Amino acid sequence: MKIAMVAFEGFTDVDLFLPWDLFYRVKDATYAAYGGEWTVRICADAGRIRSYSGLAIDRHEPLEWANDADAVFIVSGPGSRTKIKDPAFLGALRLDPSRQLVAAIDSGALILAKLGLLDGLSATTYPSVFAELEAMGVKTERRPFVVHGNLATGGGCLATQDLAGWIVERLIGREAAMAIVDSVAKVE
Repeated sequence: MKIAMVAFEGFTDVDLFLPWDLFYRVKDATYAAYGGEWTVRICADAGRIRSYSGLAIDRHEPLEWANDADAVFIVSGPGSRTKIKDPAFLGALRLDPSRQLVAAIDSGALILAKLGLLDGLSATTYPSVFAELEAMGVKTERRPFVVHGNLATGGGCLATQDLAGWIVERLIGREAAMAIVDSVAKVE
């Protein structure tokens, strides 16, 4: 399985690193038991990106890698407002919920809306982003997690756990998703 985490300059740290850690736990503890490969890669349009708090990281893959992933997780952050106005960024993402799981946290939903993936659907996001998403023609729901088939949105940083669990459950089953919950609950 291939999981693409889409990030950009000005991403929110917790929205990238919390699900990254959860997906890693699947690889480390669960997926190997199923005998499959579990690949998680950070995709970006630049070789090096900085979070809104200034933490610099190197991408693993270009954005286009996400187009063939089994699941795509789009992070949020102040940089999302720049990216929804960037034709090259948007053009590189050819996501298809008919064959991929696609998830976005908080302002990452703006990217889904700009790509047209939320047309006719409802979504959730962070409270300060509701007006922006509604201005893009998306009906909003004020709850932490909204799913429409293979498309999901989350509102509030801790909803990344819901989104990551949803992806894992849909790809390899409920038992694997519950293993994430159990691993987070353990104090090491």
